[in-house]
This record gives sequence, C-alpha cells and structure tokens, in this order.
Amino acid sequence: MGALVAPFGLPAQTVESDLVETIVMEPDSMLLFVGQRAPIRISALDAAGNVVREPDMMVWTQGAEIAVDQRSGLVTGIRPGETVVETRIRRWAPGRMGYDDLKAYTHVVVRTAPVDRMEIETNGKDGEIYLGTRERVTARAWAQGRSVQDAAVKWSSSDSDVLEVGPSGIVYGRKIGTARLTGRADDVAESFEMRVVANPIRALEIDPASALVRAGDALRLRASALDDGGRSVTGGTVHWSWEGLEEQPFDALALDAEDERTGVLVPNEPGLYRVTAQIGDRWQDAIVRAQARPPRRGISLVAHGVVPTGQATTDLWVFEGRDGRDYVYTGTYHGNLMYAWDVSDPSSPAIVDSVQFDGRRVNDVKVNQDRTLAVVTSEHASDRKNGITVLDITQPAHPRKLSHFTEGLTGGVHNTWIVDDLVYAVHYGTRAVHIIDIADPIVPNEVGRWQLPNDDRFLHDVTVLDGYAYLSYWNDGVVIIDVGAGTHGGTPTEPALVSQLAYSYRLGSESYANTHHAIRYGDYVFTGDEIFGCAECVNGPRGYIHVIDVSDIDNPRKVGWYRVPEAGSHNLWAEDDKLYIGYYQAGLRVLDISGELRGDLYRQGREIAWFMTEDDTGSRPYSTDTWGAQPFKGKIYASDGASGLWIVEMEESRPLVP
Repeated sequence: MGALVAPFGLPAQTVESDLVETIVMEPDSMLLFVGQRAPIRISALDAAGNVVREPDMMVWTQGAEIAVDQRSGLVTGIRPGETVVETRIRRWAPGRMGYDDLKAYTHVVVRTAPVDRMEIETNGKDGEIYLGTRERVTARAWAQGRSVQDAAVKWSSSDSDVLEVGPSGIVYGRKIGTARLTGRADDVAESFEMRVVANPIRALEIDPASALVRAGDALRLRASALDDGGRSVTGGTVHWSWEGLEEQPFDALALDAEDERTGVLVPNEPGLYRVTAQIGDRWQDAIVRAQARPPRRGISLVAHGVVPTGQATTDLWVFEGRDGRDYVYTGTYHGNLMYAWDVSDPSSPAIVDSVQFDGRRVNDVKVNQDRTLAVVTSEHASDRKNGITVLDITQPAHPRKLSHFTEGLTGGVHNTWIVDDLVYAVHYGTRAVHIIDIADPIVPNEVGRWQLPNDDRFLHDVTVLDGYAYLSYWNDGVVIIDVGAGTHGGTPTEPALVSQLAYSYRLGSESYANTHHAIRYGDYVFTGDEIFGCAECVNGPRGYIHVIDVSDIDNPRKVGWYRVPEAGSHNLWAEDDKLYIGYYQAGLRVLDISGELRGDLYRQGREIAWFMTEDDTGSRPYSTDTWGAQPFKGKIYASDGASGLWIVEMEESRPLVP
C-alpha cells in the first residue's frame, strides 16, 4: 500500500490517534525553486485544542515535483510543476473494523531557478555537417549547481544561409562554409563553429531489405551509406520514418535510432509497414510484415480461500514444505495475523494454523531457500516495537515464533528479502535497507545498512538476485547496489552503489514517480508505481510497469512500459519468460516478457492472460484488490486485499492459425 511514515522524527503510533479532532498544516501554500528547501509544520489537536504528540500520521506528496524529509519537515523542490503535500491521520473505528480519516493540505508550486551555466554538446559531430543534411545539437544547463532538465534553450546562427537552426537544436547544412551556432538560456550563452562540407553520400542500403516479425518483437535495421564508387561512407546520421501500407488503422510504431546507422523497429500492431532510412536527399526503404502474437489464454478458477476473520489479505509466499506438502503463507492488513494454508490439493485450500503479532499490519512474508525459516514484518505495534519476526517452519503447517527483532527497526518494516542467512529489511524510520543476520534465528543481529545520502529519500521495497539488490526508492526511482556480485566492490553486508534510474510521468495535470516495487529478470528490471490521491484515482490507485534495460548495469535505461488504463499496479513476480502482476482493481495480469523488449507491451499484445479476483465473498464483495501473485507447480496463487487467496490455472498456449 502507500507510504506510512512517522513525520518529523516522531515514532509511529496508533493509540493516540483517536484523540485527534483537527490537523493544522502551515503554511497552506508555498513557492520553491528546484533545489530550494522550506519547512512545513503539522500539528494534531484534540477537541480542547491541545497537541496530540504521537498520532498515526501519514504524509503524502501527490506528485514527483517535491520531496518531504519526514524528520525535519523540509520540503525540497525536485522539478517544475504544482503538487500537494497531504497529511492524513487515521482514527481507528472498532465498531466497523476500519478507519476515519482527517486530512490537511499544503499546495506547492515549484519553478526552475535561472540557468547560470551551460555547455553545448555536438553529439559527436565534431563541428562538421554534410551539405543538405540535418543533425541535432543539445545543451546541458545548470542552475545553482543542479542540472536543469528541459531547459528552454534558444538557438541562433551567425549565417543562416550556411547553417540554419530550428528551435529544438536541429541544424541544417544549407551552403558550404562556416557559421557560429549559439545557444542561450536565460542570461547565459555558449557558442561554437560548425562547418558545412560536401556530401559524399550517393546511395543508401538497408539490411534486411524485408522481414517478417511478430508485433512487439524488436527488429534491427542497419543502413549503409555509399559513395560514387560503392565504398562505405562514415558520418551523417540516418533519420528513420515509417508508414502503414494497408487500409486498417495502425497504432504508433516504436522506431528508435540506436546509433547513427541503426534503427530498432518494434511494431505495436500487426500489418505491413514501409520503413525509410534517409540522410539528406538520399533514402532507401525496407518492407516489414508484422504478425499478431498468440491470442490471450484463458484462466480458470481452481479454488478461492476466504479469510474467516474478514481481515484484508496482504502478501503471500508459496512453497513446498520440508514435510513434502504445499503451503501458502498470507499476511493481513488492518489485522494482526499470518495464516498458514495447506494447498497440497490446490482445489481445496485449507487454513491449518495462524500466528498472531502485535501490529495492525502484517505486510510481508518471506521464506528462506532451505524452507526452515520464515520472516514476517509487522507495523503499528501497540508497544511501538515494530520489526521482523523469525518463524521456525520445519513443521510448516504449524509455524512457531523464534524471535522478534526490533533493534533499529521500531519505525516499522514494510518489506524484506532473504538471501542465505541474511535478511534485507526496508525500514520506514531510516528509509534504509537494514541487513539482519539470522544464522542464529533466536538472536538476530544487524550486520549492515545502506541508504541514499539525501535526506528526502523514501524506500519502499527490496529484491535481491545474483548479488545485486534492487531498491524501490519512490521519487528517487530504482537504485541498484552490489551486495556480493563483486562488480563494484560491494559485499552482502557492505553494499556499494552501482547505478540509479529516476523517472516521472504525467497523470492528468500532475507528474508522479512513486517507484513501488522492482524485480529483475534477464536483462531487464521491471518496476511498478503506486499512486494514490490523484484526480484520476476515483476507483483506486494508478500506476504502471516500466521496463528498464540493465544489460549495461552501470547505465540503466527505460525502454518500454505496460499500462492497464484506469488501474494501478502493485507487486510483481517474474519467472519462465512471464511477468505476473497484482494489478489492484485490474486483477491478476500475466505478460510475455520473452526476447527483446521495447515500447508499449500492452498494445503489442504481450498480455498473455488476466483474471479478476472477485466474487460475492470477502470483506468487499465483487471488489477486486489484487495484491500480488506467484506461479507454483502449474498453478498461479494470488492474494486479494478484499477477498483472500485465489488459485487459478492458465491454459496452454494456442498455436497461431494462418
């Protein structure tokens, strides 16, 4: 779910929240430059106007324009735009097993500070351009020591007859000669000379000249430039374009220039396409036929397990116990239990035991590789001693508490990952990943810690694979650290930063980041966002899946996306060329993630199957609230916040019929 934090250094608490009658948030509006900081003050008052010191308080930033330091209350401008800081205090209403919410807001406008430094980048052209061709130059700008994205640069040429320049930095070689190109942003200007020289290119060739692919498959097209003698010519950037050759409407085509000679084509729709490579007045075509991907598969219900207490279901973990039987452990939200289900007969899941915790949220359940221990997180403990609980699961039908570790974790642990004897735990108080040694599960011990250096960070989730940890750092994006891969000097207990990719996108009139969950598969990291409070969130959260290429792990780059309209993503699982997504109100979604991924996976038909986890049972009948999913022994197990445990089976793939 969303970010629950203890604002401005106060420990998370729930008992005092019932006393709160009013929230005062000052100021009610503020104006910041990017990089500038200013404080907000929040007071929770009882009916007599007295301050309630430790309420159960949530602070949200509804957009990615700002970040809030939960300890000091400082708001930092991140990117231009307008957004809102929302404070919410939840008051427990025992009679209906739910919450009443009190809210307050501060409206924030962020503007870009004036540019004070700029550098022009010629993009490897060395100040030379062929006659009759076009190239692009760009500029990097800084303001108050911070890089300015999308700075408004105005371009001009000292001689437009020789070198013409457009507003986006596209320059055209009009006549042989030399001209000075100038870029200006605010009161800062930089310039350099460009030479227009004779164009030796007489013809272009494309390899392949024709191809048959599926929608969503990546096809590399290589253009060669030749002179009068048929010899290869370097220099000059190929500009790619496409058009549909059939009468049916065509969706947008992903066509990216990989370098100055290579284009990567990813058709989003079946059909016949003409792809054109052009340098100046020289051009050549290639013909590409895109076939449809296999049709969606059906998913049939195997069984539905309902939680008897009516508590909402959170995370799940499916495994074969050491007794040879199959089990699912599920947590509870607004509850204090972890349930153990026997699913040896998937058509008849049965709760065989439960474990009780001091906390109103049992959010995360993980099982170690040896299937001897489980780690369960808890939040909102009545004694404020949140942390992790280690369970003995050698008798998996009846898990038994071994220890409850709270040192340094009292602010609440939201998610964990287990590697050998180490637990990587996400702590809301420090917004760091704490590394806990459970080699002696009765006496766990913190042996390491890692966090981003900025004060306004917020860490939500962690997964670990092959010596790298993938941290979902909300507005800071996905952060990759070396925890034993050995490539960047990191060890399991002394991690080292590898790389980071932050992103944002617009949803309605606001922009968001909210990196919530990340998982690695092959050359890709898949991240899902979680957005509450937006104008479009009328039936629940929003957010979608980003596809990040980490084949060069030092330089991750976003290459694709998957988005279900009018719905929000939650937890992910990747296995056997498939991505399993708990997609809140859009149910369970299964994607084909085989091969190279580029562009819009939803429109390309890479969605293999979907299933809505809803019926007339549970705490909210006919309401879908899918939390996450795992495949196991030919079945898919999904948890739903409103209705419990679902077990489904997907049809085998059907061959294409020509």
